[in-house]
Amino acid sequence: MTCVVVVEDCPITSELLSALLSAEGYQVIAATDGVTGLAAARTHQPDLAVVDLHLPDISGIELTGLLPIDVPFVAMTRDRSDAAVQACIEKGALGYLVKPVDGETFLRHIAVALERGREQRNLRRALRDNHAVNQALGVLMGHLKIPEKAAFESLIACSSARNIKALILAGEILEACAVLSEAKGKKTKNTPPIPQAQAAEAFLNGFRRRSH
Repeated sequence: MTCVVVVEDCPITSELLSALLSAEGYQVIAATDGVTGLAAARTHQPDLAVVDLHLPDISGIELTGLLPIDVPFVAMTRDRSDAAVQACIEKGALGYLVKPVDGETFLRHIAVALERGREQRNLRRALRDNHAVNQALGVLMGHLKIPEKAAFESLIACSSARNIKALILAGEILEACAVLSEAKGKKTKNTPPIPQAQAAEAFLNGFRRRSH
């Protein structure tokens, strides 16, 4: 059964969303704060999380950054600002709903997000089996000091933006890492910066913007 975690601190809204989802045959796990929602996501590994951005303990944006890598999410809020929408996009939201939302619109967004979430999981599983991709993720994690989830999302976002395969991009990351390693081996106190090393560092640092 498809499982959805609903993280919403308003009891009325939580009950309404849970009832809509249950009527469609989804298993629903409701949480009223970020800590409980995170625990539910880690324990049950749901197919989707519906996250209110304004929670009583931690922000919804912060919570989405802590979700397991295989748990996609849809954001809900009363905030219509461009900044809020952009923050959700950067965190990888599969949908953005402004409250109050009618039941039909809500369920339509859930169905679309679940399908996209399945596609993303299949892609992750395929890429995880590739040695070069795993090495590239390790490079990004070490160079940028970011977790695996952020590194993976950054790699996929860059791959999509440049319209190249993730495997090709992984090769470029490994090449940049090799250039930096070689430059560090040759570096002395009076050695001027090596252009190739500077370009490689700039390339890797570019993934930092996509990981936030």
